[in-house]
Amino acid sequence: MRYYRIKDNLYPSVTTILGVIRKPFLEHWRGELGNIEADLQMHEAGGLGTTVHDLCEAVNKGLPWCADDERIKRMVEAYEDWFRKYIREVLYVEKVVYNPVYGYAGRFDLVAIFKRDRKPSLLDIKTGNSLWPEIPLQLAAYSEALNDVIGGIKRKVIVHLDKNDPGRLAAKDAYELNGTDHDTDYRHFLYALSLFRYFNPSVPKPEDIVNTKEEDFI
Repeated sequence: MRYYRIKDNLYPSVTTILGVIRKPFLEHWRGELGNIEADLQMHEAGGLGTTVHDLCEAVNKGLPWCADDERIKRMVEAYEDWFRKYIREVLYVEKVVYNPVYGYAGRFDLVAIFKRDRKPSLLDIKTGNSLWPEIPLQLAAYSEALNDVIGGIKRKVIVHLDKNDPGRLAAKDAYELNGTDHDTDYRHFLYALSLFRYFNPSVPKPEDIVNTKEEDFI
């Protein structure tokens, strides 16, 4: 669970909201492995994902980075090569956006302009083995919140860093969500938000609350 405290209001995070959606594949995987082993693997994957995201953030900000783990190093090098080839200008990195009307918030990875574009695009970095089907809903929620701040988003793009093939990130591994309808995606996100509120009516625990600062926002 994660909630953002913004102007004395608590907003559930986009990823927390989407956790209400069942993942039958994940349930089957847990059943095959057992909860102890599944928890261990998820903890390891989460640690790798956090480290890779932190290093990609350094790339996005033009900062130096280093990695002792060879797999992580190759993943970030692949991202850096892709980034230099396709991105013309970085606008915002790791900023919080929120929607006060519907009451949700989230922290996106990157808003940048591709070399072939003039308008900004929203980019999300993924490191898991699979790309979950609710990702379009996640990016639709961020995009709607961004519209109130910077206007329209031209593209919503997933950048998939495959930990099982860490040296590869071709153009096909970063693809635009052009096979889904934004309005439909956002409507289904709001359905998930409604269900989340139904099943979580109580005040969140203090450890689930992220206190934001002015510099967290665009």
